[in-house]
Amino acid sequence: MKINLLPFVIFLIILATSLPSGSPDGRELALRDMTYTLADSSGVKVSTYDFGEGDLKNSGGKQVPCPLDGIIAVPEGPGPYPLVIVFHGVTWVKNIYDEVYLGFDYLVAQLAAEGYVAVSFNVNIEYHCWDYGESRMYDWAYQVYKQQIALLQRANNGQESGHGIDLQGKIDFSQIHFIGHSCGGEMADLIIRKELDEGLNRIRSLVRVEATTLIYDDPYPDVPTGIIIGEFDGDVPEAGQYVFDELQKEHGRISPASIVYLRGANHAFFNRRFIKDEARSQLNRLTREQQEDFLARYTCAFLSVYAKGRGAGQFEDRPGIWNVTEPQPVTMFGYAVTASGITPERLPLFIPTEDDSLRPASSGAASVVFISKTSRDGVWFRHPGASYVADRKLPLYAIRWNGSGGTVYFSGTQNSLIDFSAYSAFSLFVAVDSSDALNPKGDAQSFTVSLMDASGAKQSVLVPKGTSALAYHEGRIVEIKEFDGTITTYWDGYMPLGELRVPLSYFDGINLSKVTGLLIELDQTDAGAVMLSGIYLVK
Repeated sequence: MKINLLPFVIFLIILATSLPSGSPDGRELALRDMTYTLADSSGVKVSTYDFGEGDLKNSGGKQVPCPLDGIIAVPEGPGPYPLVIVFHGVTWVKNIYDEVYLGFDYLVAQLAAEGYVAVSFNVNIEYHCWDYGESRMYDWAYQVYKQQIALLQRANNGQESGHGIDLQGKIDFSQIHFIGHSCGGEMADLIIRKELDEGLNRIRSLVRVEATTLIYDDPYPDVPTGIIIGEFDGDVPEAGQYVFDELQKEHGRISPASIVYLRGANHAFFNRRFIKDEARSQLNRLTREQQEDFLARYTCAFLSVYAKGRGAGQFEDRPGIWNVTEPQPVTMFGYAVTASGITPERLPLFIPTEDDSLRPASSGAASVVFISKTSRDGVWFRHPGASYVADRKLPLYAIRWNGSGGTVYFSGTQNSLIDFSAYSAFSLFVAVDSSDALNPKGDAQSFTVSLMDASGAKQSVLVPKGTSALAYHEGRIVEIKEFDGTITTYWDGYMPLGELRVPLSYFDGINLSKVTGLLIELDQTDAGAVMLSGIYLVK
């Protein structure tokens, strides 16, 4: 949906004496847990297979080792079922024949129990290929993938039985879904692009788990995309957030995307063959079993929407983070998260800009300052992804207050109204600035959001402490000496922006077709500092 933003450009209104004030009218944003009950996978058989060497040559025509082995699990029943491929990443191996894919045996079994043909196969040659030349843009992995698909197609047609399990008529090749961990997430992304270049359009969704990414000129694959990043990822801590931020900026995208910042998670514990834990901290860390449980539930919930069509046309029937008629959950399956989403049909209401004439009005104890490059008062901090490109700017407003009663006011263009009535919710992308002394250490923030209509009516909703987007994130201010002798002060933790989604069903007492303004009323804590990267209407 192409949107003309000009009618909705925010402008500054000087309302220091006329800003309305008040407390919530008893409505409070719900704090929810997203649940998903897994099917029983105890009876699922996971079969290993080995077709020997495939056909792979380097640019000089020399044969390159290409093991065609893997694991597969299949549901009971005649099928056909969607095909889910789990791509493993790179870890230390003795040789390219090490079975890193076996680290996903638990996930393959669970996916089969949920009604998918699930497979994970050997792509080590992509990561350990230097004796034979260089694979460009995951081309060798793509060759392995095509040969594995060809073997599955033969088995599906009853022409091949080497997978150790009956596959005849089991697979729907028009419904292929990718899950990729670490470099496997980036690999899956590139394979989708390569298939499209060959005129194939059968990959229906992508889950990127602690995935790497390079910088590409082309847009990311326009398929439903889920991203998982971990609080203690010591390997590629910023890549997933970078991808999500880039997806937010893509115009014309028709597929939804979401990201989950999983508290306590590290890079290694999703794959049982990844032994080394690169966690930056050993405190408040999830166990390997907990991370496996989260990934199994997340991927099965994701696929229930984007493979099985759960909630098609009815967002109310979708689970948790993909249900735009509910607030974003504060926990998923009992694990603490910060979750954000992008829907195809959304309207940017307010994006931070350096233009002071467009800055939102503030009153009382509140102040609003534009910042970028993620620095404030000489302290640098990291929003995951913000520094993935060295000179990348992340436009933000720093909202600070020191004394309750301040208000920040966002309005439409002068003498115009904004029609909220066709949307399900509005979303603020916010984060607590944990490096700011105005935020008590370890304490979350809270405030009130309000809407006003043309008649002057106002309705408010309390955003309570416990909302994940307003959570405090641990870290400390440290100093490092640069090569030129200068000292840089920075915050050594992360401050992930999260989606604070407020359903419009909370505002049934005003005329949503004639909204004149949105207010953030800083009336719940004595002081604080938050960052805002945008406000959107979503449906």
